[in-house]
Amino acid sequence: MEITKLSTKGQIVIPEEIRKNIGVGTPFTVTKKDNLIILKKVDGLTKEEEMELKELNKIWKDIDEGKGITLKKEDFLKEMNAW
Repeated sequence: MEITKLSTKGQIVIPEEIRKNIGVGTPFTVTKKDNLIILKKVDGLTKEEEMELKELNKIWKDIDEGKGITLKKEDFLKEMNAW
């Protein structure tokens, strides 16, 4: 058994021995029941879903690096409607 901690950003390091055959960017579902947290690898994503995950990863990386932007409510809603 290994011990890890939750960071202030909500991140948990999976110990190296456990993540040996898990690639960077591998998607997981996360389930919590009482004091048990379960990570389950997600297999069989479509190409579109894989692309969406890559885009989300890029967005979160930009946010972590302080590259996020702030919009006024009206501008945000305008952009949302454009999607």
